[in-house]
Amino acid sequence: MDMKAGFHVSISGGLSRAVDRAVERGCDTMQVFVSNPRGWKNSHILRSDIDTFRIRCEEEGISPVFVHTIYLINLASPSIEVRERSVDALVMNVQAAAALGSSAVVPHLGSHGGDGEELGIERIIKALEAVFSRCEDPVPILLETTAGSGSGVGHRFPQLGVIAGAFPDDGRLGVCLDTCHAFAAGYDLRTKQGLKETMGEMERELGAGRLKLVHANDSKGGLGSRLDRHEHIGEGKLGMEAFALMACHPVLGGLPWILETPGMSLDRDLENIRRVRRLACEERCSGAKRV
Repeated sequence: MDMKAGFHVSISGGLSRAVDRAVERGCDTMQVFVSNPRGWKNSHILRSDIDTFRIRCEEEGISPVFVHTIYLINLASPSIEVRERSVDALVMNVQAAAALGSSAVVPHLGSHGGDGEELGIERIIKALEAVFSRCEDPVPILLETTAGSGSGVGHRFPQLGVIAGAFPDDGRLGVCLDTCHAFAAGYDLRTKQGLKETMGEMERELGAGRLKLVHANDSKGGLGSRLDRHEHIGEGKLGMEAFALMACHPVLGGLPWILETPGMSLDRDLENIRRVRRLACEERCSGAKRV
């Protein structure tokens, strides 16, 4: 199975340095921020930097490229001001992604702040409608599954299914499965049966074809812990066998995998990407019993 695998890499020093970091790590796909992830300031990337980035990605065979939004976005917030700023930030990320030739934008959905899941989901749908109405570019938005801490929205597939159901024919809305988050939210990915049930629920709630990306991360927290703490591949509570099952799964194994493992150590990153590629090798998957 020919898996696309890469990392979320820093753009510190410029977009070209992000490509350098991706190449160092053996990536053939990558994910970046386009602005400070902990601030509201808009991205101001020079046209020349964008052109160079696109040329470098093509030369190095790095595709697809994903943009992750800032952490402050909260489309479910009780605050009207925060929701409006979140819509503005998501629009900016979509526009920047289009300029970079990115395949999709990945946001967290945010927290309803104690107002309840139903109202939080209603706010998210209205916010996404506002974003889509302002964006002419057909860059998809991939809603990232969350760990479910606090009053966050997006940790269960029925929640995401309600949101996706509001955009039944819009190919601009998809889903990113974060393996650490899904496991922490209660989806057991460690066994064939658990993975089969997880994927079955996802398809029932979201429909076929919504899942576009995997964030491949092991988990420091246990099943259902609601703890959003990433670990190196095979070194957490998920373990290597879970990643072997997912790498050989006919759907998951055919999607791009972006690793967000701890730290920025080149040696550890190289080991992590070697692990997932070894698990996804054609010889292993051809002999594995499909889930």
